[in-house]
Order: sequence, then structure tokens, then C-alpha cells
Amino acid sequence: MVMISLREMLRRIASSNIRNKIASGTMVYFESPLEELAFRYAPNGIGRLGKYYVKYYGQDEYEIDFNSTFVLKAIMEGYQISKTRYDNFHLIKGVLWYRHNPTPETLKSV
Repeated sequence: MVMISLREMLRRIASSNIRNKIASGTMVYFESPLEELAFRYAPNGIGRLGKYYVKYYGQDEYEIDFNSTFVLKAIMEGYQISKTRYDNFHLIKGVLWYRHNPTPETLKSV
């Protein structure tokens, strides 16, 4: 019971840190571990909406709409990451995208 409360508290702190950086117009990198996505928020000047960019494991960056559910989920459930981790995110093999699916050849060896 205590661990659930602690996890919830840490998630809220991480979420508020991401939201505060976005609101202040600071470049921020964050990750959504459930979706295996990394995001970059790039400010676009004072009083203007910034742009969001996303990377999947093993794929290059592309722009995503600011009101996408992926962005909203990542801000609420994700955590902040370093620029280096974001830059190397496309080199990571994710669990969801690279599952070992059995083929006839692999089934013969079992």
C-alpha cells in the first residue's frame, strides 16, 4: 500500500517537472515507457506553441501534433530523460517492436 502511494507521488513529481519546463518555454526531453516513445519539446518563441517531436525505438524522429494522446499520456505518465538518451533512442531495440515471432524454421528446432 505504501509503495503504491510512493509510486504515485513520484509520477506526479515527474509529470509536474515536465509540465513546468514546457510552460517556461524550455527544451525538454521525456519518455513514455508504456508506449516505448521518446519526445522532444522545442519551444517556438514567447506566446507561441512549441513543437513536439517523437521517436520510436529503432526509428527516426518526426513531428507530432501537440494535442495527440501520445503526447498527453507521456506528459502525465512519463519521465524526463537526457538529450543523449533521446539522441540515441533510435538505436535501442524495444520489446514491443522486436518481439521474437516464431517462424517455421525456428519451430523445427524446438
